Amino acid sequence: MEKYIDRVQIFANKFGSISYIKAITDGVSAVIPAIIIGSLYTLLGNIQFQPYLDFLESTGIKSYLSIPNNTTMGIISILLTFTVAYNFAHNFKQDGVSAGIISVCSFILLIPFELLESGSKAIPVVWLGAQGMFMAMIVGVITGKLFVVMKEKNMEIKMPENVPPATVRAFSAIIPGFIIITLFLIIHIGLEKTPFGTFPQLVSTLIQTPLSGIGNSVWAVALIWLLSNFVWFFGIHGIVVVSVVNPILISIDLDNLEKTSAGLEATQIIGKNFTNVYGGMTGAGIIMGLIILMTFFAKSKQYRTLGRLSIVPDIFSIAEPAIFGTPIVLNLVLIIPFMLIPTISTIVAFFLTKAGILPILSGIQLPWSMPVILQGFLLGGWRVALYQAALLVFSALAYYPFFKVLDQRAFSIENGEIEAD
Repeated sequence: MEKYIDRVQIFANKFGSISYIKAITDGVSAVIPAIIIGSLYTLLGNIQFQPYLDFLESTGIKSYLSIPNNTTMGIISILLTFTVAYNFAHNFKQDGVSAGIISVCSFILLIPFELLESGSKAIPVVWLGAQGMFMAMIVGVITGKLFVVMKEKNMEIKMPENVPPATVRAFSAIIPGFIIITLFLIIHIGLEKTPFGTFPQLVSTLIQTPLSGIGNSVWAVALIWLLSNFVWFFGIHGIVVVSVVNPILISIDLDNLEKTSAGLEATQIIGKNFTNVYGGMTGAGIIMGLIILMTFFAKSKQYRTLGRLSIVPDIFSIAEPAIFGTPIVLNLVLIIPFMLIPTISTIVAFFLTKAGILPILSGIQLPWSMPVILQGFLLGGWRVALYQAALLVFSALAYYPFFKVLDQRAFSIENGEIEAD
């Protein structure tokens, strides 16, 4: 078992350290503040309380609340292409700022400009927001990789030693930047001769649309949650699995948010919010049900104390105290409900949404630590909040027969009835 655990851990570490995966993951993490800030302003303009909405309309405040959204999530692809390239170069001890700037220039170069009636040229804003995220990731990793390779091969302008460091960095990026931008210019020109026409259309047709299909596949999402909770058994954080699909899920949410912000209906059921609300509320394994049992129903002092220590952090989705304190790691008893509860919940929630019983969740990106039930209410209204409340009850009931076995054993050991292993 130890050898097997070591192999899984080695694989997880190697996968997570792949330069391309790490750059994208770190890049997406870097733009989360902008996503959350824009989402909060969208939330402020769309709280479903009619007197409040009437007040926003009558005072003209509503139109102002949309401005921060346009300047955060409306340019999320520009921010992302910078942060991905920056992190790629930075991870190789190279100038991340220069790589990020070159990446932004390359990204905009690939977007087809529109000619206005006035004769001016304009950038279609549709590619600057959520719809351009996949293109931003691709441009970011390509730029970062090429920049690092050329810098490592000393393809740069050398400056005298007495020149200020900022000037040295600027001039050393000129040759890599010229080559990278020229490469993307050739790609831009070459694609004009193909049926795709533009790079955004190429990415949308070959990559973005197929990957976004996960938004219609409840089985894919259920499998993701099954695997992410399974690896906890070996002491491996489930983020190793979830982080692979997070960029896809977030882009789906942002697409829904663009629709709702424009007064249209959200169309895609599954996104990052869906997995958070129905599969990951209160942390991995929807472990709050187990914590409730430990806090209020445990006979053993061991689990009763652990429950009291874990319940407040878990309200804010900090589940590690309970996961490692119980522990879930190498626990053949608790790993069964730990894996199955989130999986069952996501499947049930999908079909309830499909049937119209639950609403499609808003694409608003809330902080991951938003308390359960309040999270559901803000993203989907009272029906989602009620589902989360019912899910807590289901979680406690599902954990109960497994927990009862462990609690009785701990209680017997504390009373000297049996000896600990």
